[in-house]
Amino acid sequence: MPIILAYDGRSAARRALDFAINYAEMSGLPLYIYSSIVSRDVIEREDEFAEVKNYVGEAEAKAREAGIEVHSVIEPGPAAENILAAASRFGCDIIVVGRSDKTIIDRAVLGSVSQHIVNHAKCNVVIVH
Repeated sequence: MPIILAYDGRSAARRALDFAINYAEMSGLPLYIYSSIVSRDVIEREDEFAEVKNYVGEAEAKAREAGIEVHSVIEPGPAAENILAAASRFGCDIIVVGRSDKTIIDRAVLGSVSQHIVNHAKCNVVIVH
């Protein structure tokens, strides 16, 4: 059963990438690197897609260098819901996410992708600090 990594290129996600690569190396499981495009404006979406494609490509290259079977997925929509759907679609046994550095107030107002995933996942979730 594959591993899926929620990846947004930030420092917390990079720490989660390192964990996911190590876990995939030890288990021999394939890794899906997943990122969402959240912009609704067409022009902003194109710019965001270019940025996301760049940092996901770098993460994919790092996993390949470690000898991991890796797949990248970039889709539009809300990150947490998309991650859960992709984990189900790919039959993933584990979801790996990085813990953001948001304050308690930020999480209350803006929400937390990792918290939503923990609350709704039908598989194991690892939150990397």
